[in-house]
Amino acid sequence: MNLRRCLVIPFVTLSVLFVLFVPGFSQAKEDKPVSFSGVIEGVHEGFKYIVINERRVVVSPETRILDERGNILNVNALKPRLNVTIEAIRMSDRLMAKKIVIKIAKRKP
Repeated sequence: MNLRRCLVIPFVTLSVLFVLFVPGFSQAKEDKPVSFSGVIEGVHEGFKYIVINERRVVVSPETRILDERGNILNVNALKPRLNVTIEAIRMSDRLMAKKIVIKIAKRKP
């Protein structure tokens, strides 16, 4: 009985400390901006989200969609195989796009 108590108390203490402090050490905090580039792999039928680098990025009505020159584009400009740079906010369960910049393909001479 005494040995069991000696093993259970430290286990419970360590478990509680692990649950309280380990989530605070994650690499990216919630509501922090993240930026990354990639190729659009897929676009949801209703333009609710796009898939880039195997990540689902939510596109909201507040998302600004631009080309490299700064021209404002419509959500219909988002198409698979376009190179883009995304500025997003990491939420608890998703990435919310704040700005999407479509890179213009360079022509070969």
